[in-house]
Amino acid sequence: MAKLARVLIIDDDPIMRELATAKLAEAGYQTVSASHGAEGLSRLQGVDLVISDIDMPGMSGFDVVKSIRDDKETAEIPVIVITGSERPDAVEQAFAAGATSFLAKPINWTLFTQAVRFVLKASTNQRELRSARDAAEAGSRFKDSLLSVMSHELRTPLNAIIGFGQILAEQFDRENDHLHKEYADYIIDGGKRLLSSVSDMLLASDARSGPIALNDVDSSLDDLIDSALAPLEKGLAASQITVKRAIKDGSIEICCDRTLVMRSIGKLIENAAKFSPPGVTITLGAAITKTGGLAILVRDNGPGIEPEKLEAVKMPFGQSDMSLRRSKEGLGLGLPLVNAVMKAHGGELRLVSAPGEGTSAFIVLPASRVHSLAAKASITAS
Repeated sequence: MAKLARVLIIDDDPIMRELATAKLAEAGYQTVSASHGAEGLSRLQGVDLVISDIDMPGMSGFDVVKSIRDDKETAEIPVIVITGSERPDAVEQAFAAGATSFLAKPINWTLFTQAVRFVLKASTNQRELRSARDAAEAGSRFKDSLLSVMSHELRTPLNAIIGFGQILAEQFDRENDHLHKEYADYIIDGGKRLLSSVSDMLLASDARSGPIALNDVDSSLDDLIDSALAPLEKGLAASQITVKRAIKDGSIEICCDRTLVMRSIGKLIENAAKFSPPGVTITLGAAITKTGGLAILVRDNGPGIEPEKLEAVKMPFGQSDMSLRRSKEGLGLGLPLVNAVMKAHGGELRLVSAPGEGTSAFIVLPASRVHSLAAKASITAS
C-alpha cells in the first residue's frame, strides 16, 4: 500500500488550520498542524509538505521557509506559502526565501487539494531526477577512476614488453635472422600502439575529471613538429603520403607542455593520414593571429568532412563508425584530446572542411604563450 503523504499546516488562524486539515483529510492526506512558526519547525519530522501562512506574529512565514532551507535535513521539503498580504513583493520575497509555490487568500478550496497534489508530484519527480543524476555521476566517477587505474596498471607491463621486444629485435638483427626480427618488430609496433591507446585513455580520464595539469617549458616550433613527425614517418612512407612544411620561421618559441602539444600535432597529422587515401599531401603551416597568438595548421587534400559533423568529431568516440567492423582503427579520442589539450593551454581547436575539399585543422595558442617578438614579426599569415 502506498504511503500517505504527510502535510504540516502552520497558521495562527485556527479556522484556517481546521479547514485545511479537513480538506486534506478528504483528499487522503495525513496532517499535522502548528499555530506558529517555532512550533511548526519542531514538527518537521516525517513531513512531506509544509503549508505556511506568511503573516504570523513572532516568526513570519518568510523566516519559516528560510529555516527549513538552511537545515540540510529539511532543505528538500517543498513549501507552499499562503498570503493575504497586499504588498506586491510578498510572493517574490517568499520565492527568494525558498518557497516552492504559493496560494492567495481567500483560498479557493476547490483548487486547494489540486495545488497540494501538483506540488507533491513535482517534488517527487525532482527527487527521482536528483537520485538518477547522483547515480549517473557516481557511475561516471567510478568509470573514470577504473579507467585511470587500469591505464596506469597497463603502462608498466607494456613498457616492459616493448623494451624486451627491442632487445630481441637488436639480437636478431645482429644474427641476420630476418624472420624473427620481423616478428619482434610486430611485438614492438603492437605494444607501442596499445601503449598509445592506454595513454590516450588516461589523458581522456584526466580531462574529464578536471583541468589537465601542464608542465610548461619553452619549445621551438621546429622541435615540436620534428618530434611529432618522428614516430609517424614509417606509416606515412608506407601510405605514400607527402608532408609539406610551409613554415617560414620554425625557431619561434612557445611556452607550453611540450609532450602534450607534440602529441596534439601528431594526432592531427595521424588523423589526416588515416582518413585520406594513399598519396595525399599533408601541409604543415604556422601563422600569427590578429590577437598575437600562434595558429599551427595541419591541412590535407583528402575527402573532407561534412560541415554539420565538425562539432561531433570533437566529442569522445566521435568517429562516424565505432563498430568492430569499422574500416578505420582507433578509439575516436584523437580530436577530443587535442581539443582538451588546447583548452588547458587557453587555446582552441578549429576545424574547416567540406566534402571533396580536404580538412584544415588549426591548433591556436594564445599570445601569452608566444614569447619571441622577433619571431612573431618574421612569420606571415598564409
